[in-house]
Amino acid sequence: MVPPGPGDGHPEGCLFCKESPRELKNYKTKHGELKDEGVLEKSLWSKEPLISNDKKVGPLYPLSGGNDQTTGWTAKPGALEEFEVNMSAAPHHIIPGNAAMAPSSLETWTRADKGKIKQDIGYTIDGALNGIFLPHLPEIYWTKRIEHHGRKIPMAEYYGQKWLTLSEGSKQSIGFLIMRETYLQMHYTDHSAPYDAGSPLSYDDETKTACNRLGDLMENFSRACERSKDADDGKHYPPYALVHRINLASERFRSRITGRPDSWKSWVSPLARSLTRAALTGQESLNQKLLISRKYR
Repeated sequence: MVPPGPGDGHPEGCLFCKESPRELKNYKTKHGELKDEGVLEKSLWSKEPLISNDKKVGPLYPLSGGNDQTTGWTAKPGALEEFEVNMSAAPHHIIPGNAAMAPSSLETWTRADKGKIKQDIGYTIDGALNGIFLPHLPEIYWTKRIEHHGRKIPMAEYYGQKWLTLSEGSKQSIGFLIMRETYLQMHYTDHSAPYDAGSPLSYDDETKTACNRLGDLMENFSRACERSKDADDGKHYPPYALVHRINLASERFRSRITGRPDSWKSWVSPLARSLTRAALTGQESLNQKLLISRKYR
């Protein structure tokens, strides 16, 4: 880190000055609008100590893969149906790309094309540190296909039980069981639904606000840190340390959506919010019965 000069008012912890010597590393940022669940899934599975390239954008700030070999979960016979039921693993962007990162002021400081920095910082929205596997809907209600009269048909069609046509009570009992057993929030919809009736706050809003706060922080640093500017073009050298600060924000939200459901502070779906409320009011027990197990590659 470049130390501040005496009395120059340089802010402590300036992210433009965290990495020295100051240089251009030719990284490319995979920004919010480029988010790709398939790439995130591979990042979470990856055992690579450093992932330094993305096929779509090019060289990235090197960070490790997630080494999480989860492929889904299985409910024992009798838990949801009389037979074994599988749930796939949904790769969830902890900070959503389109809904939170892309419209925020933060991307001013991750992307050179916004005009403030000389080069991209190399952050990727599809990095393992911005992802987690969450249980999807039980496949019998949407993707599972079975042989019937010589053709493959959706199991939901055969049993007449599609997720969208289930009663609200059935959806709740299914979702509560899955989330209670896994201590994870079921991922089956986008994150735009308000947490509570009459409140505009949603997961998308919360994560976008966190991105904007980081954008404001960088704006403040940029005004105080003249030494990070190129005298020729007036642009700042890339604040590569911002990559780690963004990933810390992802880690904070990870802690808010995992663990015991009565400790969740943010929610990726209405059912997850309902379970927390029910647990805190004593309407729902959180005793695990080992009815669901995780599957691995």
